[in-house]
Amino acid sequence: MVIDRLVLALPLLMVAVLALGSYWMVRSAPGVDTGELPRPPDDTPDYLIEGFTVQKFDDSGRLTALLKGASAQRLPDAPWIEIQKFTFLSTDAQGRVKRASADQGLSSQDNNEFQLSGHALMVRDAHPAGDYPRLEIRGDFLHVWTEPEKVESDKPVQLVHGKHRIRADSLQYDGTTRTLQMDGRVQAILVSENSTP
Repeated sequence: MVIDRLVLALPLLMVAVLALGSYWMVRSAPGVDTGELPRPPDDTPDYLIEGFTVQKFDDSGRLTALLKGASAQRLPDAPWIEIQKFTFLSTDAQGRVKRASADQGLSSQDNNEFQLSGHALMVRDAHPAGDYPRLEIRGDFLHVWTEPEKVESDKPVQLVHGKHRIRADSLQYDGTTRTLQMDGRVQAILVSENSTP
């Protein structure tokens, strides 16, 4: 009789053991993160502008900066504005003029940093007081900062400083300290200031 009762109760005992085992597994399993999965980068621009010019003036009405291009766009997750047919000009309080242009440019939001590619050119005109001559840097890629003035490139560049002409595989220029570092194959034509062109 006791054995018959145990045989009849055995399925119920097995179900109870399985239920307790399932409960233990659920309690001891690591929690599932219910947060949203990261979304893939969005390649749809926030905006697209065709044929634009942006000008900045100081309190006296003097033009201090000009940025123009054939088109501009910004991707939602990017810190840069992408500009086609990039042209930039700035003038500081001392009247020093800096210009930059390229087939494509990436501009920071504050227009202080640019990455130029394709026929990249940066020019600092000669100082009106004659403190320094015209500086021109050309290359396929230039990384330019306007304040403080800096230019870097890890691609071949050509530099014209007054009458001097230099070619190199890479360049680091600091306008604040007026220091220039050129690496790789460097070729220079240095002309005495007293010689005629």
